[in-house]
Amino acid sequence: MSNTQVLSLTKEPVTFHLDLPIHPPYDVCDAYDAIPMMGLPFTDGVTLGWKVSRMQFVDGMGKDVTFDCPNIVITGGQNDTNKTISLYVVAAFYDGADRLLSCQTSEHSVQPWERYDVPGLWSRFPFSISEINRVALRITITGCETKQTFVGTLPTMESKPAKKESKREWKRAQQVIGIHGFQKWNPGKGELLYATEPLTKENRLRFRLERKKNHGFQYLALVPSTDPVANDKKYDNLIQYVLYDEKGRICHGGSCMGMGNHGEYLSLVPILPEILTKESLSIEYVVWEGPSGTL
Repeated sequence: MSNTQVLSLTKEPVTFHLDLPIHPPYDVCDAYDAIPMMGLPFTDGVTLGWKVSRMQFVDGMGKDVTFDCPNIVITGGQNDTNKTISLYVVAAFYDGADRLLSCQTSEHSVQPWERYDVPGLWSRFPFSISEINRVALRITITGCETKQTFVGTLPTMESKPAKKESKREWKRAQQVIGIHGFQKWNPGKGELLYATEPLTKENRLRFRLERKKNHGFQYLALVPSTDPVANDKKYDNLIQYVLYDEKGRICHGGSCMGMGNHGEYLSLVPILPEILTKESLSIEYVVWEGPSGTL
């Protein structure tokens, strides 16, 4: 099958499910400027692309560390209507073995006569970007009419085979430990939606997902926690997760980074209310732990 781009499209609001192959640049510097992937039908000139952002963090020892982080870009064109246009965008990067590498969700409004510029879609990924093989996106847009010609010009990709439930641990260089898991999941009705057991032998990191509401908006809180270790050795951690709907399409995701091996770090990611009403979801996550400065 050829590398088609659109998985599916629904109406009211319009949702695009995209699956795009990525060829990493031979030199990371080639990707500091956005690499266009395709035009989007919101209005003339809107382009979907990806880039690499050089981001600086402070590790658990208080030192500055710098990583090249993948970043989705939606830019160009202007909202030439009299209505506010809202976009809910989920973007996840995967490696050649179809394992999750990083994910982020952004909710953004474009006011009348503003230009499109959707921020906040970068993901922390402290490894070589040469591992990136493809990106999956969900783009939900309300407040504007899409071009009808677009719907008929791009082919629809067949459904991908469902992933099998799995859990795998492996080690990388510099004593970095990784856990990758995928499983079917029913979120339920309460506040606590998902909780893991300790994930590794070395640092026993675990995390949970909680439903949160604030001023009428719904969020999914990613809360990692670690058990204190006996010595003063500091560990950093990084959690990335994705939720899939009953058809295996990406519908939400986020990440959380922790510095040091104590306390709890909270990440709030906006989520569309209808996502958590589904009774048949799947969750995929990747969790990394390593000495300070490695993550």
